Amino acid sequence: MSKNQLLSQLYSVSNLFSPRPSPLTWEISLGYNPNKIAAGIAGGLYFVASLVLFIRLFSHRTWWGLCLPIAAGFMAIGFFMRIPMAMYPNSLPIFMIQQLYILLPPAAYLAFNYILYGRFIVQCVDRKYSWIRPEKVAKYFVASDITTFLIQGGGGGMQASTNITSDNIGARILLGGLVLQTLSFAFFMALVYHAYRSITKDGIKPSEHRWGTILRLLFFSSTFFMIRCVYRTIELGQGNGGYLITHEIYFYLLDSLPLLIGLSTYIFFWPTKYFEAKYPSTVYDNIPLRP
Repeated sequence: MSKNQLLSQLYSVSNLFSPRPSPLTWEISLGYNPNKIAAGIAGGLYFVASLVLFIRLFSHRTWWGLCLPIAAGFMAIGFFMRIPMAMYPNSLPIFMIQQLYILLPPAAYLAFNYILYGRFIVQCVDRKYSWIRPEKVAKYFVASDITTFLIQGGGGGMQASTNITSDNIGARILLGGLVLQTLSFAFFMALVYHAYRSITKDGIKPSEHRWGTILRLLFFSSTFFMIRCVYRTIELGQGNGGYLITHEIYFYLLDSLPLLIGLSTYIFFWPTKYFEAKYPSTVYDNIPLRP
């Protein structure tokens, strides 16, 4: 046996006992190394959206809508955290922060629509047009979203593990939370449509009223929020290694962009501008509508 052959065999044997490198966190959960430029652009856009929404909110004193700009700000942080995640791929704290700050804020966008719907029904039309008492709509749906929020948070936390088994279990839990959230939001969209149909059946044309813009805002923004819900459900349904989850472009086109379009709707059309008070302001201010 030659010297080179002996060294080769010794090297092979030593490899059997040497520790193998652990897979990178983003390799397990994402399947790609996040693009730092794309993350920076997305984070910047959400930061600007959050800032403008704060300006809108404070200028109109719409304190019940704080959930929208705050959530957009947290999501901006989540995108910015993808930059250090690409630089430090084995950092669990960085991965967990970006994962949770991107996954969870959309629940607050939905909550904004729930509250807006209840206020629209009470202030602009009549309670009879809603399947559910408008004062209770936000409470019921926010409670549903908090439940799915906790489920998704638990699943997202388990995905931070470098253990493939734990990551797969976390993905299933996260998928379950997203499915429940999607079904809940689909019911809310049906609720809005029912209100619209009931109003028009009474011979009232929303297009002839200032508050008709609120209905259009609800339909438009909710459609884009639903696109994100459906995409996320299909993505996780494909499992780790699926086509959607391993291609970053779809994350931005079918997740980040629809959410940004949906919440940016309220930058251009802040809803309280279109309320037509049915009751004196002193009466309406005492109506409990917050979740």
